[in-house]
Amino acid sequence: MISIFIISFGLLLSSTIILSDDYLENLSVNTGETATFICDSPEKYSNKKADFYGPTGRLLITKTDDDIASGDRARFILEHTYAWTWSLILSDVSDDDAGEYTCRISSSSDDQTLTIIKRFNLTVLIPPKIIDIIIESNNNELLKENEQIILKCLARGIPQPKIIWQLPGKTFQLNKRNDGNIVAYENKLLIKNLSRTTPIDYQCIADNGIPPRDTRTKRLFPSISPEMTIQSSIISSHIILNCTIIARPLNSAKWKRNRFEINTIKRKQINDYTVELILLLDANTNIFGMYECEAENHFKVSKAFINIDETILFNRTTTLLPKYHRISPSSSSYAQIELLLNQTSICTYNFYIILFINIILVNYSNGFYNKR
Repeated sequence: MISIFIISFGLLLSSTIILSDDYLENLSVNTGETATFICDSPEKYSNKKADFYGPTGRLLITKTDDDIASGDRARFILEHTYAWTWSLILSDVSDDDAGEYTCRISSSSDDQTLTIIKRFNLTVLIPPKIIDIIIESNNNELLKENEQIILKCLARGIPQPKIIWQLPGKTFQLNKRNDGNIVAYENKLLIKNLSRTTPIDYQCIADNGIPPRDTRTKRLFPSISPEMTIQSSIISSHIILNCTIIARPLNSAKWKRNRFEINTIKRKQINDYTVELILLLDANTNIFGMYECEAENHFKVSKAFINIDETILFNRTTTLLPKYHRISPSSSSYAQIELLLNQTSICTYNFYIILFINIILVNYSNGFYNKR
C-alpha cells in the first residue's frame, strides 16, 4: 500500500499520466538462457517508439542506451523488427530478473502521457538445489540405538522441487508405508526404530522438472554402548583369547593382564561397529593371571574378565606340555588350565582332547615302567 502511494505521488510530481491498453503475457525461462519480450503496437501507435520498464519501474533501455546501467548493456538489446514491433532481448537470465516488465508508448505529443501496451510476467525457472538434510531427534543429532528419528530434506528451486527418498536398491513412495519401519511423507523420512541393522545411507533426490536434479546422501550411525564377549580356544600349545566388541563409536579397546596393558594383540575390524581383539598366549610360558578386555566410548566403559590359573590335581605341578611330548614316569600329575569368564568355567572341546591324551600318556608310561 505504501509503495503504491509513493509511485502515485511520484507520477503526480512528474505530471506523467499512465494509461492502460494492455494485456498480460507469462514467460518462463531457465536460468542462463535468453528471454525475449515482443511488443506489437496498435495501429494508432505504429509511428511511436516503445520503451521497456523493468520490475522496479526503471527504464531499461532507450535507443541511445543513455538510461541503462553500463553493467546491463551487454544483457539488454532493443530491436525494432517492424514498424509496429519492438522487442527487448534479455540474455543470461538470473533469478534476480524475475518480475513484471512493461512495454510503454508515449501517446501524446508532449510525451507526458504513457500508454502501457503490454505486460510481461517473467518467471525464472531455477533447477533444484538441496540446502541440507537435517535430523530431528530427541538428542540433538546424537543418534542412539532404538530411537525414532526424522530426516528432513530442505531444497529450493522454481517451481518448488518434489522430494524422493532412496536407499540402495529401493525407492520410498510418499505418504505410503513402505515397510514396517520407514515412512516417507512430504519432504521427510520417518525411521521408527534406528538400530545397528538399519540401512546407513539415505539419499534425498530433489526434482522440479528443470535439469539437473540434485541429490544428497545422509549417513546415519546410531551410537551403541560397548558390548563384549570373550571366547577361548586351545591350538597345540597356544591359548587364543578372542574378545568381540560391539560399540559405536569405539574410543579405545585393549587387553590387560593383572591390570597391565598388553601391546602384542591383533585387532580385526569385522564391520563398522564390531571389532575383535585377539590375544595369543604360549602355554609353555608363565601365562597365568587375570585377563581383562576393556572397551570405552562416550556412553560408558565396559569390561569382561577371564581368569587363567593352574590347578594341581595330584598334589604335584608340571607345566603344560605339547601333546606329543614324553612325560617322565615320576611325574604322575599334570596341569589343568581353568578358563573363567564372568565367574563361569569355560572348557573347550580341544582342551578335553588334550587332557584325555595327557591322561593316556601318563597311565601308559606308569604301566610300562611298572612292568619293567
